[in-house]
Amino acid sequence: MIDFRSTLIEPENLRRIVTPLIAYFDSRRAPIDESNSYMMIDPDTGLPATCCTQIQVAALYALDHLLNGNDNDSVARLLAENVRQRQNPNGSFSSSYNQPVDSPDLQDIAEIGASANALYYVHQITGSTAAKDALLACAEHILTQVSLENPGAIYKSAQARHVDVLNGDVYGALTLSRAFELTGDDRLLQQIQLVINHIQSRFGVWSEGWWPYAETWDGKVAVGASLAYQATIIAFGMPIGRALEPGSRAEWSGVLSAALKTVAKNLPKGPTDDSEAPSWSRDWANVWEIPLAFAQFPYSPYAQDYVRKRLLEVERGIEQAGVETLRPRALQNTGKTPVTSLYRKAATFAGFLSDIHLNTSLRVAKSTAESNH
Repeated sequence: MIDFRSTLIEPENLRRIVTPLIAYFDSRRAPIDESNSYMMIDPDTGLPATCCTQIQVAALYALDHLLNGNDNDSVARLLAENVRQRQNPNGSFSSSYNQPVDSPDLQDIAEIGASANALYYVHQITGSTAAKDALLACAEHILTQVSLENPGAIYKSAQARHVDVLNGDVYGALTLSRAFELTGDDRLLQQIQLVINHIQSRFGVWSEGWWPYAETWDGKVAVGASLAYQATIIAFGMPIGRALEPGSRAEWSGVLSAALKTVAKNLPKGPTDDSEAPSWSRDWANVWEIPLAFAQFPYSPYAQDYVRKRLLEVERGIEQAGVETLRPRALQNTGKTPVTSLYRKAATFAGFLSDIHLNTSLRVAKSTAESNH
């Protein structure tokens, strides 16, 4: 059993968040189907959950299994089986959100990158071969999306091949790094290092302490600063360091630390055109990548206090309003599917919650086991 005393909040506080979330997701589960797997349904869209959000929910069931000693690891495995069955043949995941109503779902690197940690943890905790197979298929897809313009960049989607979306590069590298942890495949490590070298080279080039959201292939700003997506680079960039050599890891960690200082400095000011050029990501209270970024720095009292405060705010919100406390601001574009939904935000939060607690707890458990030997 994992020792949760080493995590950010007390186990009982964590249970007061996890238990109602599990009850909510239980109500969103379609009955077990003929393939002996579960599928989640987003009630706001009436559509099957995206593979990304479903595996994030599966990670929460795995966390609940460790936290409470129940059999929710089996639910996590069944959800992962369904994700693997619905994964695109090319290894990508699709998104049905914010898409023209009559168009196909979008295959986006973000859907893979935001799934990578959850796939890794579900496999590690439950032994799910489906989660492992899905993660490795995602990694193989990433290798096919290396840009022709720059070997350290990854095409984010078919609609964004004309620009280099920097957080998309990191989503790709994280996926490769989690797959590398399971396989030791040198092809993956070589591409990871190319991406990290590229992302480091772009930090602060046009504005001190910042990455732009996207650049043209000749290095000009295409879309300006985004605190939300800078936090995304930090949140999903730090675990990549586990695949790097010590020198590269230290350099990468230093860049991410500098980037986090920019986030911390600008966060109290609220979104402006200078700190959040993309208008679609200005709902900072519901951008869980921000506290996840702070959670990557366990030795910073400020960072840990920030994460602890946000978790306790969610705990109080759930006590007062239930899972509705996670509902995002209403966003809708005419002629498109919803930009997001309560289910999607709850699933994203579930992935964040699982990530910070499983990452911390499993790392402590591994260190303890190694010292005992």
